[in-house]
Amino acid sequence: MKISNQFKVFFVFLLFTVGCYSQTTNTKVKARIVYEENDRIIKITGTAENLTDILQSMSYSLSVIKKNSSNDNTSNNVQEGFFNLGPNENKNLSTTQINLGNEDEVIVLLLFYDESKKLIGKDRVVFGEEKKK
Repeated sequence: MKISNQFKVFFVFLLFTVGCYSQTTNTKVKARIVYEENDRIIKITGTAENLTDILQSMSYSLSVIKKNSSNDNTSNNVQEGFFNLGPNENKNLSTTQINLGNEDEVIVLLLFYDESKKLIGKDRVVFGEEKKK
């Protein structure tokens, strides 16, 4: 019985430790994908919010991956750039539009990297996923 309880304590400790270290993104700068859907056209904007009181310099990558299940076509559009974000500032970084067909799944991924290329912010949105289920 003691071994079982010790194992449970160890397992909970392990989960807690992994959970603490996995939250390294969106703590200084928050990545957010904002979208508007109108007649199967999706307008996508990648936004950044500085959660600190200091100037942040970083790069971003906004990827739009479109998959069509009826003909196995895949397209990938990537917009990248560098930007500075003042203390507590919000900024729109990039905007794009894509049409969403009946057989399409669109994955939008926004990633932020600091000056040493370390991932510091991310957001992900999927459109058309419910059709596959």
